[in-house]
Amino acid sequence: MNNSLLEFEIVRSSRRKTAAIYINDKGVVVRVPLWVSDAWIHEWVNSRRAWIEKNQKNFKQNLSEFCLKTEQGAAFPLLGLYYTLNWRPGGETQVSIEGEEIIVQLSRRSSKPEHERAEKALKAWYRSQAQEVISFRVKHWARVMGIEYNGLKIKSFKRRWGSCSGTRELSFNWRLILAEAALIDYVVIHELAHCVHLNHSPQFWEVVETFCPDWKEKRGQLQKRSGWVLW
Repeated sequence: MNNSLLEFEIVRSSRRKTAAIYINDKGVVVRVPLWVSDAWIHEWVNSRRAWIEKNQKNFKQNLSEFCLKTEQGAAFPLLGLYYTLNWRPGGETQVSIEGEEIIVQLSRRSSKPEHERAEKALKAWYRSQAQEVISFRVKHWARVMGIEYNGLKIKSFKRRWGSCSGTRELSFNWRLILAEAALIDYVVIHELAHCVHLNHSPQFWEVVETFCPDWKEKRGQLQKRSGWVLW
């Protein structure tokens, strides 16, 4: 039996009605309503210890499997297909795909380390690809679902793939472009559904399931790719 101290962060909210445990790269976070006592939280977390430790192990394995490092010859995905990263000096800094390689041409006018310049150029390129692809998919699914939204932004989230504001403005993580088209579509459908139900009620999931019947599988696949969000 493991008797070591399980460390976790407690986050209270006046809007929260239930308790939940989240595991991320920083550790374990317990989110609870304001009125919940510390004694209840510690007892509840301890009762969930086996589940927490199992999911911490899975989280670390997924981080390792989907970890991205800007190194020569590293494998980098685009829409679920992997390419070999190759950077080299040239004229203006630019990124392109040539066969099975992502080529990053680096300007000679900078004295910064090549891997830093390559990463900056690569992220900017990915972001432009995300803007084009995700905008197209949002317009497509908005028509199919018969849902209106008020704007779209491509952002650099560190904890999520997308969001929908109370004013129905959609935001998506540019790193979503790393994933297969089917996973992008799931996130798009998910956020568009929030334009109708700004919660995760049964009615919300009914909308999602209508247009993405295998959403649970897609959500699981994205959870495994959480390492991408940290790059």
